[in-house]
Amino acid sequence: MTVVSTLGSALSHEQCARLSQIEQEFALSTDQLHTIVKHIRADLSLGLKRDNDSTLSMTPSFVHQRTLPLGTSLGMGIEASGRIRITRVNFADDSTIAHTSTQVFIAPRKSMGEFYEYTAFCLREFIQTQGLEQEILPLGITIGLPVRGEEDSLGLGGKNMMRRFYDTFLKGHLPVRLTSVTNGAVSRLVAARHGYKAVGVAASFNRGVSAAYFERLGCVERLGQASENEVVAVDTEIGRFYSTTLPLTQWDRRVDRESKYPGTRVFEKLVADQYLGEITRNLITDLMDERLLFAKAACVETISTEYAFYTAYMAPIVESSDHVGGIMENEFGIATTEADRLVVQALCRIVARRAALLAGAMLAALVKGKRAVALSGALLDVNEKLRMEAVDTMKGLLEDMDVEVLFQHRGAEALGAAINAASF
Repeated sequence: MTVVSTLGSALSHEQCARLSQIEQEFALSTDQLHTIVKHIRADLSLGLKRDNDSTLSMTPSFVHQRTLPLGTSLGMGIEASGRIRITRVNFADDSTIAHTSTQVFIAPRKSMGEFYEYTAFCLREFIQTQGLEQEILPLGITIGLPVRGEEDSLGLGGKNMMRRFYDTFLKGHLPVRLTSVTNGAVSRLVAARHGYKAVGVAASFNRGVSAAYFERLGCVERLGQASENEVVAVDTEIGRFYSTTLPLTQWDRRVDRESKYPGTRVFEKLVADQYLGEITRNLITDLMDERLLFAKAACVETISTEYAFYTAYMAPIVESSDHVGGIMENEFGIATTEADRLVVQALCRIVARRAALLAGAMLAALVKGKRAVALSGALLDVNEKLRMEAVDTMKGLLEDMDVEVLFQHRGAEALGAAINAASF
């Protein structure tokens, strides 16, 4: 059933025709999805080779799987927004988690050196609050974003991060032993595997899209250890994926062209929380220009502002067009008719449905041969229909494979960092 076919009779012929055209441009057939899965798998495999031109970074991370975590450890999760989450984990004698406590800090915008100092301030505050000054505890740090080059939005410097953190904590006389600095995707994978050994993949859908999985070291040719059967965690940076098979519409190209880094992380711009609202906003303003949406005298200032239509608006709108009126009136100063509300709902559903299908294709490519996948992220937390359709799409594309799906709570990356730290 198409989105447009569910709208009823409140829309004009012109509105229905235009929405049908848009829906067709965003549509994905099962054959197209299988093709996308095939291309993602090929890029994943290519990225493991020593010399390759894969769009995926496929960065290996050595995490301890054989050494069981014991005692007490700390994990520090640093998000792209600058939010810092510190978690203390106490392990029982059988390495299960006996107790956790967490504190969240909101970092002000700072220069690179100041941000490192701020992490030390947060850590000191946490240690004092928890009464941990008398023992030196292992600490794992996880970064929730790529930390290379132009994508280092926190200004951490990319190279030699572990050394910078180590020197900063040493200078502050903090009672910690820094064991590792890992990507957030890898840390979520570690947390999921600790709770359920069958998990082989962890994927997160937030402002960006990330995923990590366990691979046999012998398959990672770029490490030069082809005979090894040891397992290594691989951060795919799946958001970087690009192929001509991806269905880019004129609105996708516009969002990419006007983004901070055009031509990069193309797949992410079709699926991630950061971009879905902006794609929808561009559709809304185009229909306004075509006189198919809202009154001619409608206020255009706020809705014309880039990224003003948040992806968070889409979940309630997808559920019911009744939510459209309040959001458009309160956030954008635009009065709506019943037809306007149905059109906006249809646009949100069209964009969200394609994102769910692509997310499902991504997961199907990653979980081949794996027994379980762990999912997380704000996009899935608040968009139940998108989450369900993504999982259903994955299972449909895998056909005969039976894959379990687990959902991780926010903060799993800091937990994973602490688990990893305790294993050293």
